[in-house]
Amino acid sequence: MAATPDPVEVGASEHGRDEGKKGVTCSKSRDVVTSLEARMSQLESNLGTFGEHVDDVDGRCDGLETEDAEIHSGIKDALGGLEADLRYKI
Repeated sequence: MAATPDPVEVGASEHGRDEGKKGVTCSKSRDVVTSLEARMSQLESNLGTFGEHVDDVDGRCDGLETEDAEIHSGIKDALGGLEADLRYKI
């Protein structure tokens, strides 16, 4: 009679669930989460800085609009004076 092999117990490692790899997988996940949190923190910091720059540019634009209005008014007054002189000479 032929010898029958001893029954083999099917463990977790035979199904691709190696217990040694389980810790590594969690560690990799934690590394990814930590990396994403660091990137998110840097992004939030950059957005704050960007917001400050936008506010600064907005303030400068307001100043330029005021200067533009003053220049426009000055040119208009100068042209009005030239027109009055020209009319007087004519």
